[in-house]
Amino acid sequence: MHLRRAEPDDLDFIVAQESRPDFALLVGSWDHATHASNLRHPNLEYWIIESDQGEPDGFVILSGLQSPHRAIELTRIVMKEPGAGRGRRACEQVLRYVFDTLGAHRLSLDVIETNERAARLYASLGFKREGLLREAFRRGEQYRSLILMSLLETEYRAHPEATAQRHGSSRPPVDSS
Repeated sequence: MHLRRAEPDDLDFIVAQESRPDFALLVGSWDHATHASNLRHPNLEYWIIESDQGEPDGFVILSGLQSPHRAIELTRIVMKEPGAGRGRRACEQVLRYVFDTLGAHRLSLDVIETNERAARLYASLGFKREGLLREAFRRGEQYRSLILMSLLETEYRAHPEATAQRHGSSRPPVDSS
């Protein structure tokens, strides 16, 4: 598995994943035009999580890349098959990229309160819960609260997952070309 920069041809995959009925109350979504505009925005990066066979397994959206505070947000991470164990590997690669390549001081995210699997994963990677945005996410007529979490560079460096070279691969985890 590795990360590669998303291209305009990847937007159909991204929109399709966000539109899945089983993700409706777990993942935010934007339309194709918004993603197309965001893909060109200098403050955002889109990444495709690819299997070793070159198939898309998911995607990542990072924002805050121009932050003078070196504070980046994991805006979205979506796996095609949640619960298969590949989300942990993808998150580990994102963390290495954000802290080791981009030089971030802080990586933050929000997770919908009912997405317990994702919240447990983030906590296991060293993210700390910072608070709760009550009923801040609306889908249809339903409101959901968002858990705010973050990981500081010092915590990343101290966390065992940060330096673990699990799941070895001959390909680099991030293809920034």
